[in-house]
Amino acid sequence: MVNVLIPSMGKSLFFKDSFFPKPVIEVNGKTMLEQVAGNYGELKGRHFVFVFSHKDCVEFHLDEAAKVLIGADADALVLENETAGALCTCLMAVDFINNDDTLIVANCDQVIDVDYQKVIEQFEEEGDDAGVITFDSIHPRWSYARIREGRVTEAVEKRPLSRHAIAGVYFFRRGRDFVEAAKRVILKDNHLNGNFYISASLNEIILMGKTVGYYEVPRERYHSFYSPEKINEYETRRDSLLY
Repeated sequence: MVNVLIPSMGKSLFFKDSFFPKPVIEVNGKTMLEQVAGNYGELKGRHFVFVFSHKDCVEFHLDEAAKVLIGADADALVLENETAGALCTCLMAVDFINNDDTLIVANCDQVIDVDYQKVIEQFEEEGDDAGVITFDSIHPRWSYARIREGRVTEAVEKRPLSRHAIAGVYFFRRGRDFVEAAKRVILKDNHLNGNFYISASLNEIILMGKTVGYYEVPRERYHSFYSPEKINEYETRRDSLLY
């Protein structure tokens, strides 16, 4: 089984005036939740684990929407309070992921034109314990991976130390490795401006003597919905392909 963990707790300044929470903002006529879940439709044996805020579930029933959308192949964890970043949010799902099953941790506001089955197969064939999807960029909004001899040797947040921007998808051959790495990040108090990021767990994976691979995709195959402008860009591009 492949657990696909999607933390959906963070607030976005780009959508601060939106009445609806980010997962139900529509992109090309579908909610962001539908777009993101549909991106993994071809992945074999996948099981979704969503993390929502209690407020959003009370007011907009996100947990029920996820169950209706995916059915028995999904669990929804509801948190009363905000956490100190995506890494902490993911750790709250420890009961679902602290095992030997493969784990994918992914952003809740993106789709990538890629076959995730092939991505996992590459990491498995190369014997990687963890891995990331990357694309070409130098913008400081992303996290970045330093690559040497075909492996990730360092990951940093919001600092372009290479042209390998991390596309918000993290692979772990065993979920328990991520849990252990995440705990080490927190124990070391390795945060950025008070937020603990998932990228920091890759450095701990490396320090644990394990290998981290990468899967490069062309920039045009990575689509982020982090702002209304990016959603409009995606919709315009998709519409142009239809005519």
